[in-house]
Amino acid sequence: MKFLKQILIVVIVIIITSVVVKAGDEFFGKKESDDGNNCEAGMVLVESSSGSFCIDIYENSPGEDCYEIEIDNQLDTSRNLNKKECIPVSEKERQPWKYISQTQARVACAKAGKRLPTSREWYLASLGISDLSDDWSKHDCHVDSNWDTQPGLTGSGRNCVSAYGAYDMIGNLWEWVDEEISDGMLDDKKMPEAGYVVEVNKKGIPIKTSTIQDENFNNDYLWIKIKGIKGMARGGSWKNNKKAGIYSMYLVSPTSYTGVGVGFRCVK
Repeated sequence: MKFLKQILIVVIVIIITSVVVKAGDEFFGKKESDDGNNCEAGMVLVESSSGSFCIDIYENSPGEDCYEIEIDNQLDTSRNLNKKECIPVSEKERQPWKYISQTQARVACAKAGKRLPTSREWYLASLGISDLSDDWSKHDCHVDSNWDTQPGLTGSGRNCVSAYGAYDMIGNLWEWVDEEISDGMLDDKKMPEAGYVVEVNKKGIPIKTSTIQDENFNNDYLWIKIKGIKGMARGGSWKNNKKAGIYSMYLVSPTSYTGVGVGFRCVK
């Protein structure tokens, strides 16, 4: 009888603990995604040798509580970010948030309780996407104005998905990552000149380029200007054709640059 009472006490403790943990998760805003990957809704889990992380499934868009749902200029972005209730979201078939600088993208991610991905995180999450060099259909990555609108609604290309389940990481919009170069230097190493990518490091960062296309790197391209501090964007846009891809990188504009062709996604 005494033994049965001890078992009953243990079971009760386990039940109470699970209820408290669940309540705590809800209180602190933790919500498991529908597929049970322990990431928030709208994010997917990426396994990494240096630690797993969650990344937004789609390029971010302004949430319903933002002033502007479709961004037409940087003023729209500034007004949104100054509204406390305006949070970026990762949802399918929404207009992606463009006209946002790298600096502002950091703020936007922070408002969602997240951050910009490092270059390595972005690269790891992008692995496995079909990086075609021609004959793009409306189901492929948006690199040749091959979707209905430019930029297109998030998740429009059903074939443009990574092995981890992240969409649109090639084309549609360039995506800011949390890296920058100073006078052509990154991590105390000199970046190569502009050209087709022929070699990358483990972060997927080009370390050697050529004037000749390389099919091993899907004809991806590095755009770079050496002088000054430049923000890093990855993946390419809807108009970069074969030059867009997971090895493609844009190191031309300052961290304050905004334009119709650049957006972001976040990690946690």
